[in-house]
Amino acid sequence: MEYRKFDDKIYVRLDKDDEVIASLQSVCERQNLTVAQIQGIGGCESVTVGVFDAQKKAYNETTVEGLLEMTSLDGNLTHYEGKPYLHLHAAFAYREDGGIKMISGHLLKAVIGLTGEIVITPAEGRISRRYDVELGIRVWDFI
Repeated sequence: MEYRKFDDKIYVRLDKDDEVIASLQSVCERQNLTVAQIQGIGGCESVTVGVFDAQKKAYNETTVEGLLEMTSLDGNLTHYEGKPYLHLHAAFAYREDGGIKMISGHLLKAVIGLTGEIVITPAEGRISRRYDVELGIRVWDFI
């Protein structure tokens, strides 16, 4: 992984075998970011996404292995329990049975297989999260 700051944005290049969430978490910590928007594209070799089940208050997870095009990564950085918290959604395209399939959802894990090109746009201020017991998720808490 390598990154550079240009104007008000941070451009991150992820390399083969970099884990997306851990890598972005590291950049956010090194840069002391408190709130930011995150967008990106790339090529992965393994991804796990989830779709939240409101009744079970847990994610139904799906993992796909092989070459996957990360066609969209979108999310934000806030804080939860005093630590940077990434909330990311992603869409991936891959070949299966001679056709192109798609998988998308809440990003739980993604390992780069080719490269990742991510842009982090920091903002002034701070947004925390609090756990909403009724919903079973962490929601924004403006402090």
